Amino acid sequence: MDCLESSDLTHAILSSAGVGLWVIEVDEGRPPRMYADKALLQILGFPEETLPEDLYNLWCNNVDLSYYEAYAEFVDQMTRGEMSELEYAWNHQSRGVIFLQNHGKRNDEYTRGMRLEGCCTDVTEQIEFKMHLREFEQYADIANTLGDGFDNIYYVDINDNSFIAFNAQGVVKTLDAMTCKDFFEGFEQALEKVVYREDWEAVKDFVNKEKMLHGLQKDRAVSVAFRFLLDGQQVFYRLKAAKTPDSDSHIVVTLENVDEEETAKAERKAISIRDMAVISGLSDDFGCVVYVDCETLSEIHYRFDSWFEKYLPGWSEIDNFGKRLDVLVNSIVHPADRDAFRDAIQRDKVLGAVERDHVYYVNFRLQVDDDDIYYQIKFVKDETSKNHVIAGFHSVDAETKREMANLEKAELANKAKSAFLFNMSHDIRTPLNAMIGFTDMAVKNIDDRDKALDCLNKSKMASEHLLSLINDVLDMSRIESGKVELDVNPIDLDENGEDYIPILKSLAEKKNVGFEYLRHDIRNRYVYVDFLRLNQVLINVVSNAVKYTPSGGLVSVDVSQIPSDREGYGVYQFVIKDTGIGMSPEYQLHLFDEFSRERTSTVSKQQGTGLGLAITKRIVDMMEGSIDVESEVGKGSKFTIRVPMRLQENPESVEQVRFSYSEQEPISFAGFKVLVVEDNELNLEISKDILESAGITVDSAKDGSIAVERLKEKGPDYYDCILMDIQMPVMDGFEATREIRKMYPDKRIPIIALSANAFDEDRRKSIEAGMDGHLAKPIVIAQLEDSLKKFLKK
Repeated sequence: MDCLESSDLTHAILSSAGVGLWVIEVDEGRPPRMYADKALLQILGFPEETLPEDLYNLWCNNVDLSYYEAYAEFVDQMTRGEMSELEYAWNHQSRGVIFLQNHGKRNDEYTRGMRLEGCCTDVTEQIEFKMHLREFEQYADIANTLGDGFDNIYYVDINDNSFIAFNAQGVVKTLDAMTCKDFFEGFEQALEKVVYREDWEAVKDFVNKEKMLHGLQKDRAVSVAFRFLLDGQQVFYRLKAAKTPDSDSHIVVTLENVDEEETAKAERKAISIRDMAVISGLSDDFGCVVYVDCETLSEIHYRFDSWFEKYLPGWSEIDNFGKRLDVLVNSIVHPADRDAFRDAIQRDKVLGAVERDHVYYVNFRLQVDDDDIYYQIKFVKDETSKNHVIAGFHSVDAETKREMANLEKAELANKAKSAFLFNMSHDIRTPLNAMIGFTDMAVKNIDDRDKALDCLNKSKMASEHLLSLINDVLDMSRIESGKVELDVNPIDLDENGEDYIPILKSLAEKKNVGFEYLRHDIRNRYVYVDFLRLNQVLINVVSNAVKYTPSGGLVSVDVSQIPSDREGYGVYQFVIKDTGIGMSPEYQLHLFDEFSRERTSTVSKQQGTGLGLAITKRIVDMMEGSIDVESEVGKGSKFTIRVPMRLQENPESVEQVRFSYSEQEPISFAGFKVLVVEDNELNLEISKDILESAGITVDSAKDGSIAVERLKEKGPDYYDCILMDIQMPVMDGFEATREIRKMYPDKRIPIIALSANAFDEDRRKSIEAGMDGHLAKPIVIAQLEDSLKKFLKK
């Protein structure tokens, strides 16, 4: 048939690859007819003049009997219109049994009857290769050359070195017949760019035309394996050159990825080397090593440690493995482990395990001098001799006890976290219940202004408590993950100390607890320190002292400078005393553990995460300081914190950082225009209400792109300030800020981030994006007003 006619070149390629094409037609009233191209006829050993009716019968009749059922299903599947595939044995008139692989499908456009179309591949050599791998290893290259999966295939004319490239999709993509006229010269240049340097000489010799043709005079195919260096990784490839049966003037050269095959060889070699090294390796690390014949239990001794002779006199003289184990079991194996040990060392169990896994471990305890010692026998299979193993006795006491300690520690941590979750469930629900309850009460009593205000104030207090709980958990998580870094600044301790004293005093006054503050012996007031973290430490400890001190009690803070043995540094001591309930000695051991409280909030009536002192300890550690506690139940507690701080050499030349909000005269915000960029309607409503209550005219934008367009429309002088959310759809706050700065490089419009991202790195990102400030949600009105005062000035 015309559709099966092919050029000599196509025929040569198909023939060398063992592939032929066929068509079967079945018309009503006529016998089945089969048409095949020259390649398939050559594969089947039939002359070109074979009639289609005869060809069909000859093809079917020579299917091996064992494959008839599968062959019938193959044909039936095609007649149903499905793509069908079959690999089967076929009786060749001169070659004997060969193996063919068919792919075919029904042609639905054929109307006179039924037409099946497909291809047939001679896979005899591949099948025989798989079946007789060890016996015919010398034919592996030839069989694989005829297989699929090549990265590159070249059909080369050895008379003029011209070539045609097929499937050139692999690592050698630069070899183009349109620009390269000499295959051998071009292929060498292309390979040199990517072949691993140590393998290049072998590859260069292989692609040498004279050497390649000389090799093909002896064998139908020759090959060389080597490594490519791809993206810094070594990948194994194979080059093959094969004769073509249709022409003495052409060869086929293929490039194939054989990384899995070569890796498997390397692994087998590694296993062999490992097997050879097992005994010597065991001899170095194991106290006793013997080579055991599992049939007779006779031994060859390699090593005996004197430790065994000490507790098992004469053990090194035993020459039977069964007797050796009996002495061990009956003498020093822990009584509780003896039955399990005897079961684990049964011969069939040992042989089955090493056959399956190559290595088999038996763990047990020895009872020596009233001490339990964890031991192990390691059985290793001898790959060269059946029923032989190497047995090494090895102490695993240190690692086992370490793992047990770690497990115990993990279990304690899990219990602590479970207790934390229990406490947090209660502690979070308590303020949440108050928020919801008082809000409902405020709604119900909306006409009673005093009652409604009281409910809303209590709801606000509950929300602030809830926020503090959440902040503690997040702060601890960030400290543990290493995301918290100290922000050291030059400060005046006296000046900044005056700012945090009122905060500490107010904590005590709210509970009717007395407060005393004393500062003395401060010789160097100008230092470098992360004052906000130091302030956090003091607030955590003082608030804890106040929390557990009854009304009418006393909390005192004593600050002093003590001698330092570190040049250029001063050590500053903070002593916090209270007359509270105190702590038991047992609890003091776990005082700074995470999620730890001596009593739950349900019992103590004190709420919190149990993370405050853990956070405090982590911060003090980061500052290279120390924190100690003395406490007695019913009498109170004393915390001593010592923090080294680098001294300022020339404080008069350094601008000191002040960590309080500057006191300014109240100013009116009336007449100012502010753009609020916020995608959340509720948050936008809150911001607008706060700003408009202060007399500010407010515009809004739902995302950064709208804000940018608004600025383009209004110009850089229209708005006095922009409050910018960070996480928004379409365009986030960072990108919007960068766009605004790019639009007006000479006009600095104040932009303040107003975001739920409240961490230090979030503030840094805001500043890096071009913003002038960063405020965290929930909005604190006082902080917002203070920030606006910096920028909204007439």
